[in-house]
Amino acid sequence: MKLRRIAIEEFRRFRSGAALDDLADGLNVIAGPNEAGKSTFVAAIRAAFLERYKTTKVADLAPWGMQGARPSIEIDFEHAGRRYLLRKSFLSRARCELLVDGGAERHEGEAAETALASLLGFEFPAKGSSRPEHGGIPGLLWIAQGEGQNLAEPAAHAQAHLRDALTRLTGELAGADGDYLYERVEAERAALRDARSGRPKGAFRDAEDAFLQAMQKAEALAAAKGALDADVDRLAELRRDYDKAQQEQPWLELEQRAAQARARLAEISREREALAGLQRELAQADDTLSLLHDQVQRDQRDGEVLRELQAKAEAAAAEIEPAGAALERAQQLQQQAGERLAQCQAQVAAAHQAAQRQDCDAQLSRLDDDLRRLDDAIAQAAQIQEQRQQLQRTVASLAIDMQALRALRELEQRIVQLQTQQRAGATRLQYDLQGGQQIDLDGAALAGAGDTLLVEAVALRIPGVGTLRIEPGGRDLPAVQAALQTALGERGALLARLQADDLAAAESRAAAYEQARRDLDLADKYLRIQAPDGTDALHAARAQAQERRAQLQGLRERLPEPRQPVADLAQAQQAQRDATGEADQAAQGVVHARTYLDTLRARAQVLHDQWMAQQREFHSATRAEQRDQRSARLVEVRAGRDTLARRVHEAQAALQAHQPELIQQDVQRYEQSAVLARAEQERRHAELLQLQGKLEQAQAQGLGEQLLQAQADAQRLARRRDEFAARAQALDLLWRLLAEGRAAATQRLLDPLARRLQHYVGLLFPGAQSRLDETLTPAALARGGGEDALDALSFGTREQLGVLARLAYADLLQQAGRPTLLVLDDTLVHADEKRRELMKRALYDAASRHQVLLFTCHPQAWQDMGVGIRSVPA
Repeated sequence: MKLRRIAIEEFRRFRSGAALDDLADGLNVIAGPNEAGKSTFVAAIRAAFLERYKTTKVADLAPWGMQGARPSIEIDFEHAGRRYLLRKSFLSRARCELLVDGGAERHEGEAAETALASLLGFEFPAKGSSRPEHGGIPGLLWIAQGEGQNLAEPAAHAQAHLRDALTRLTGELAGADGDYLYERVEAERAALRDARSGRPKGAFRDAEDAFLQAMQKAEALAAAKGALDADVDRLAELRRDYDKAQQEQPWLELEQRAAQARARLAEISREREALAGLQRELAQADDTLSLLHDQVQRDQRDGEVLRELQAKAEAAAAEIEPAGAALERAQQLQQQAGERLAQCQAQVAAAHQAAQRQDCDAQLSRLDDDLRRLDDAIAQAAQIQEQRQQLQRTVASLAIDMQALRALRELEQRIVQLQTQQRAGATRLQYDLQGGQQIDLDGAALAGAGDTLLVEAVALRIPGVGTLRIEPGGRDLPAVQAALQTALGERGALLARLQADDLAAAESRAAAYEQARRDLDLADKYLRIQAPDGTDALHAARAQAQERRAQLQGLRERLPEPRQPVADLAQAQQAQRDATGEADQAAQGVVHARTYLDTLRARAQVLHDQWMAQQREFHSATRAEQRDQRSARLVEVRAGRDTLARRVHEAQAALQAHQPELIQQDVQRYEQSAVLARAEQERRHAELLQLQGKLEQAQAQGLGEQLLQAQADAQRLARRRDEFAARAQALDLLWRLLAEGRAAATQRLLDPLARRLQHYVGLLFPGAQSRLDETLTPAALARGGGEDALDALSFGTREQLGVLARLAYADLLQQAGRPTLLVLDDTLVHADEKRRELMKRALYDAASRHQVLLFTCHPQAWQDMGVGIRSVPA
């Protein structure tokens, strides 16, 4: 399907009318700024084809504020070799008219809309404005602004048309009986099993629940019967135990033993109090002994500290003399390092002058090389400019009309197709004439053996026999012949326009033209390499180099020549750095030695003063008398503490022999045992009464008869549950086999679409693989060893895949003979520069098979598509 002209009047912002004429067969780029009217033309196309002309829900199509507006659209388009003219007006005096082949066929009103819907593959709503579910093929291939990433909904609305196209291409039958069987099995299976969990439902679940309830009832009755029998045995046992305990009364003896144990505990308590008094006296003696022992140890430590302080003072005084000698050695090293540093500084100055002379010589050498290079570049640039002018003349002489060449290519393909159709439908006449005989075929003599194709009615005259009239059997041969003659005439006109004998000559000239253009581009690149800023910049650089050389030459002449060999500058500088480091280190050594000596002298004096003061205080008469008194008191207190410790030990041994813990445990054991014995007898009495009442009640209920009835019901319901389970398993198997068959048929059905989609996906993501689901939409993209679901991709990537999928749908529909038109309204605005370049390849490839209307507000992004960019009419 190819649109040739779109004209609108009193339509939104276009009050006085506007038109897009001479639309190309392939890509059409229509550009304009925001609110220039791009989306208005897109809305006009949608309204012309998809909206009912009688609807009143399209008031937004009229210009704002215009009373009595009559939004009108006129579209001239072609499909399958026929010309169509559609005129549609809305609101005031609404009408619809469709003319076919210049009026040879005419439709009006609803008949015209019905013909459009059948031709393009969509539906009209029963009332109101068109909704997405009515869009069909146009709703899928016409991408509104900001809707490129939304593919699932429009593909679902066009799924019937896509499946019909796939059926035509693959030859797969619709399989209505198979679908009915599958749906029947699925429905019956769904009546017995839950679709998600596979658990029983409906009658199956009711049967299983009834069986489980019957089993639970039977088990409960069996448990009740067993408990009843156990209760009878238990009652006899309880009556025997109760009578025996009532006669013996064991709790009385236990209570008497507990009273005896409590009396023994009272005696032991008095002995424990006496032991506690002795332990308190022993603790006081321990505290006094510890205090005296600490004082005696402190006196001993004071003597040790005095002796250590004396040793430190003597050692500090001995360290002063070696530190003074070390200071003298450091001062000598500092003087030697200073002399060596002065020598190195003189050598560095001489080496620096020598380095300046070498640098001047090196710069002069480089400038000489630069001058030679600039002279070569100037000469080569002049030669390249001369070659470039010659190539420009060649390009101008080989210029060719590329649009006419593309039209010629398409026409050659069409001629080949028509000739193939002609040969397929023509009648082949084979003849083998003996003895030199001849026959006449519409004035042409035939002799010998051969064959010829008859594409129209001819007369065959046989001498001595008569005339045979032969008419080919193909019904479309006259139309094919007429189309072939028309195509041959158009080819002659195009060859004359291209000034070529045939397509090969035109292609050869186009190839020579492209080669000359590439050679010209290459010459431009060489010129930019040799003279990036132009030949004037090369001459200026040469003059600057000559001026710089003269300055360096003067500086070199002013530098004096050395009178003796000069050391290397780097070595001299390294030696100077080493000498500087040694001098700094020697100076630091002097400072450290002097500081260390002063520190030692001050420390020795402080230690000597401290030693003398502590010695006088430690040997005083008062301190000596106190030390003697503390030693005597320590001996006395230690003897008294030993006596108390012996008495405490003897009392503890006597108390431990009584074992008070065991007697306390006996009291608790006898008391608890008496309580438990009385409680156990009371519990037996209560249980006896309870069991007697329970058994009397159970005998009246008839548990045995109830148990037999419940077991019979459980067996009957088990058989019914097993019947449903067997049916569900059979339906599971049949449903799985049918699903596998349907999946295989669906995969065969998807193959043509998958191949077309993979063609476009490979252009955008080399090496990637796309996967289609049963709804004929892309479900995932596999690349780099992993698979990403469509929802996990970025917005821009989903938009790009949405456009590629629509290109694949268009290829599929075109192969099935359905009309295709791609309308892209400001699509791919979220694509980065690299992705946009790859998408351009896909669009250019699709435009060789389909007409594409690309509306954009970024014309600079589409200048390399090989077509002119049209502006939205004002």
